[in-house]
Amino acid sequence: MINKYKVKQLEIAFKRSASIIANALNLTADEFGYGTFKDLNSICGNLPETETYSCHSDNISYFQDINEFFLSRFNKITELDQYSLNNKKIYVLNYSGKSSELYGNLYGITYFNTPYAALYHLSDGTVISSLTFFYHGKYDGVTLTFDTNGPQKGPNRNGYDIFLYTTGSWNKICSKNKDDGNYNGRGCYDYAIQDVNPDDKSKGYWEALY
Repeated sequence: MINKYKVKQLEIAFKRSASIIANALNLTADEFGYGTFKDLNSICGNLPETETYSCHSDNISYFQDINEFFLSRFNKITELDQYSLNNKKIYVLNYSGKSSELYGNLYGITYFNTPYAALYHLSDGTVISSLTFFYHGKYDGVTLTFDTNGPQKGPNRNGYDIFLYTTGSWNKICSKNKDDGNYNGRGCYDYAIQDVNPDDKSKGYWEALY
């Protein structure tokens, strides 16, 4: 738990970053002829599970084009790859604070199914990852990680300063009442954007952090 002032700063930073990213996602959808960014799920997400991975492979150049347009909406300062980040030994806690993983293994940074993956520092202090498509198949959708204050500043915790935006439904967990390893935090963006406490719907999201 952290104090109210720090939580308020995290809330302000989240709302700022989420708004900028949502705008870039909407512009990207429009550029490629989709009504909303979630409509990109139709590329491979409507296929049988056995066909998702071949669809992913067939469309990897298209996915990279979409990613490049999305990233072009931002003022990027520096770029880091998975290996560089993991060599720094920076760890990210899950939402419950009971498990951790290396920063470079977050979605959009790791190279698995995303050969162009990287992390980008923006001029406002936010970092964003590349877009990754159908990382774990049809239910994973399109995802990206963003950190509202960068890997060098704490708390480096899912659902606090680090969030996963995903159009999919795969393992969208967000709860202080269980561990669930690195999956716990995947669903926190949805609760944070609505300001709803995932463990007590009568309360706000941010007040649960202090």
